[in-house]
Order: sequence, then structure tokens, then C-alpha cells
Amino acid sequence: MMHVVLVFLLPFLGLLHAGPLPDEPVLQTQENFDVTRFMGKWYDIAMASTCPWLKRHKGDAAIGSMELQYSASTQTISVTRIGLRHGTCKSISGEYQLTKTPGRFHYHIAKWNADVDSYVVHTNYDEYALVVMYKQKTGGEKSTSVKLYGRTMQLRPTLIEEFKTLVAEQGMSEDTIVIKKNKGECVPGEQATPEPQIQRARRNVVVAPPEEGSGDDTPMFKGPEACKAEPDSGPCFGMFQRFHYNSSIMTCQVFTFGGCMGNQNNFETEKECLQNCRTEAACRLPMDAGPCKAFIDLWAFDSSAGKCVSFKYGGCKGNGNKFYSQKECEEYCGVMMRNGGDEFLTVN
Repeated sequence: MMHVVLVFLLPFLGLLHAGPLPDEPVLQTQENFDVTRFMGKWYDIAMASTCPWLKRHKGDAAIGSMELQYSASTQTISVTRIGLRHGTCKSISGEYQLTKTPGRFHYHIAKWNADVDSYVVHTNYDEYALVVMYKQKTGGEKSTSVKLYGRTMQLRPTLIEEFKTLVAEQGMSEDTIVIKKNKGECVPGEQATPEPQIQRARRNVVVAPPEEGSGDDTPMFKGPEACKAEPDSGPCFGMFQRFHYNSSIMTCQVFTFGGCMGNQNNFETEKECLQNCRTEAACRLPMDAGPCKAFIDLWAFDSSAGKCVSFKYGGCKGNGNKFYSQKECEEYCGVMMRNGGDEFLTVN
């Protein structure tokens, strides 16, 4: 039987196909690697990566699952990943070519023109697996990722420590590590209910200057133009829930951020998104509590009354006519209040 390793991570975009493999492996893989014992379901418990933004954008990642199966071809393995994407539980499938080296695989990400060389360095098959991945783009950009997988959604603490040791052996610091949260298994097609966000005291978000040596990875927020950009997950492998501003419907929507690059239309909370991108045009929108049932006390501009009123926000969706205090609402919608709501007559 040909011994192989399977990919554990489905990149967000692009068709995957095998690229040219280096002649010799750069890491020692699990001794006597047995692909048959490696089949079945795994959970992605933790990860670390040298992707440049991951340190500052760890987010609130949830554990996802992987189902590994033989495919119809003797040269490929089928992988099905289930996890949260854009606030909805989704199932994504792919096929990966086998290699001659036990415990090693290689594939190509067409969208980013990048080759990935991956190694299962430790596994006992029925409990955990430690995987190291090296990615290189055609232009020479490189990144390293280390992942911990488990047969269950909770592993013993000593395995977390082994994972951290492997991260250190790859020359990565502990602040690159993300321990994912156990939020239970999701069902494909179902929508996740977001957790209530902790409200900040200040309305304006001040972006810190980029760190020395960080290059162009974290440009300063550019305001209205950035808010018109389409959501961009970036090339890295994370799954972090973020918000982007949809200027066509004047509201903030959930998308999945990979952890690096992307663009500036990328916010950790809906509040931060709205307060950076919303304009007074949002005051023209009808009050919309959204479909969720969190019942958060917010404010909105009531066009019929010509004033700001409190209302119960469900916690998801809705529109940009929601404010986190009466003062904030009146600051945005003050012109309409002074005009008695007549400005609503001019809406296209």
C-alpha cells in the first residue's frame, strides 16, 4: 500500500492540484505512518502561523471538523471540512494527490500561486496529530503553519504543551498560537448566532501606527474608500469571523478572514465596522431588529417620529440604522431631526 498523508486544511478559494515536490523531505514524519489508521474524523484544535497579521488578528475561531476518506481514484484522498464560514455552517469538499513519502503531502493553491509541503510529524491515530505546513509563493514569499488535530474536540493539556513545543521548534513565538474554542458541532446550512459584543466606551476607533518592520501589511484605515472594498479573506489558512461594510445596503456583514493580508474593510466587531463606515444615510433606513433573538438595547432613528428611539436588536443582520447610544444616534441623524424628517422625501 502506498503510504501518504492527507491535507487537513481546505483553503477558502481556488481549485487545488498537485505541484512539483521537492526531492527530499525537510522534516522527519511519523515513523511507520499508516494512512488507513489515519482515516476518519478529526477536529482542528489549535494552530500557529507566521502569516504576518495573525498576531494582531487572532479573532474568535471555532473548532471545525475534517472527514478523511478514500476516493474513487487510487491517487487521491477525499477530504470534507465542516465549519463556520460567513456566519453559516458550511461543508466543503476536496481531493488531494498522494505522495510517495509516508506522512507527507503536497498541493498547489491556484488562486495564490503557492505550493504547500505538509508533514504529519507526530500522531497516535486515535487521539491526536501534529502537522507542519510550509507554503511558498512563486514570488518567494514563505510562511509556516503548525496545527494540532484531535479525534475529539477536547484534548489533554499535555498535548497542547507538545503542540507549543513544536511551534517553538519551528522558530515561532507563543503569541502566534490560536487555541480554538469549542462551540459544539455545527450543522451545514444552519446560521450561527453571534455572541453579544462587549461595548467600548469610545465611539471613534484609533488605529495604531504599523510596527517597525511590518512593511505594508497594516496600512492606516483610509475611511470611505476602504469601506467600499469587497470582503477579502486573504491567503492565510485561518477561519476568523470578521465584519465588512456593504455600502450597497449600508450595513455590516459577517465574512471569514484567513488571518493575513486582505484589505482594510475588515473589523473585529459589528460596532467597530459601523462606526468606521456608516454615514448619515443610514438614518433613512427603516428600523430592523434582524432575525436573531439576543434582544440587545440599541437606538435607531424613527423617521415617522423624527427622533432617535430605543429598540431591541436581535444581535445579527438588521441594517445600519442602529446606534449604541442616544447621543451617537443624534450625532448621525441630527440634520434630519432638525428638518423634521423631511429629508426622507428625497431618498432615491
